[in-house]
This record gives sequence, structure tokens and C-alpha cells, in this order.
Amino acid sequence: MNITKEELRDLLEYAEEDMRFGVALRGALSEIRHRRHLEAQGYKVKRNPSTNQGLPDFSVDGISIEHKRARNTPYADGTLKVEVQKSRGKPEKRLYDATFADVVSADVSAHTGKKNDYRYARGVDLKTHEELPHKWKPLQRIDKNWKASLKEVLDKS
Repeated sequence: MNITKEELRDLLEYAEEDMRFGVALRGALSEIRHRRHLEAQGYKVKRNPSTNQGLPDFSVDGISIEHKRARNTPYADGTLKVEVQKSRGKPEKRLYDATFADVVSADVSAHTGKKNDYRYARGVDLKTHEELPHKWKPLQRIDKNWKASLKEVLDKS
């Protein structure tokens, strides 16, 4: 795909004006940055195609990882939160099965101001939905179960 500087400028402007597109663009950039970050740490990363019924975003040395960005607004007490549900579909279909990914990563860089600042939690440590215990709760608190490195989470397994 060839894109001019003017088109890129217009694309970024469009992302500021169209909330849904802006969320998608920031999410895609976050995934790209996260993949590069993991590769720089020596992990072998395979990116999975993005589909609403598909696989987790990455396979890293055989571990499945679903990647998200921390929500713009934290909880009232200041704790960061991450939304772990699909972007499209009927509400009950948007929820991930509790076994969807081995690990969930959350980009917290926008909150901390640090480049490549991520938190990681094992899928089994995420809270499940009250009425659908086989599904993850859509909003997760980034608490003590979330670690600052993938290695910490993998060592915990």
C-alpha cells in the first residue's frame, strides 16, 4: 500500500474525528509496538490474523497472547482497567471464553508515559463473568495479578 504524507496526515486527522476508527488505529499501533518489543526481548512472535472469531493476537514461543490497551479512564480509585471483549457482535458473543488465551497483555504506556510499558496476566487469573462463568468479565482491574514482564507471568505458570 502506497500512502502519501498528505494521506497519512488526513488519516491521523480522521482518527481524531472518528472515535471508532481512532480506537482501531491506536489498537493496531499498540499491537505493532508490542510485537516489536517482544521480538527485541528475544521472543519468537507469530501474529495471528485479526478476525472477530479468530485466534488470540499473538503466539509467542507457543503461548497465546491477546493484546489490549488500558482504557482511557481508570476506576475511581485510580486503578487502571482493561476491556477484554471483542469489538463487534451481540453482547453475549463479544465475551471471550475463559480459555481463549494463555496470557492477556495490556498496554499502559499512555497512562505511565513510558514507551513499551505493558502489563501481563495469565488468562486463568482473570475474573470471570458473574452470570457466564465460562467467559471473562469484560472489564478487568489491572491489579497484583498483572506483571510488568511476560517473563514474570510465564515463570509463575
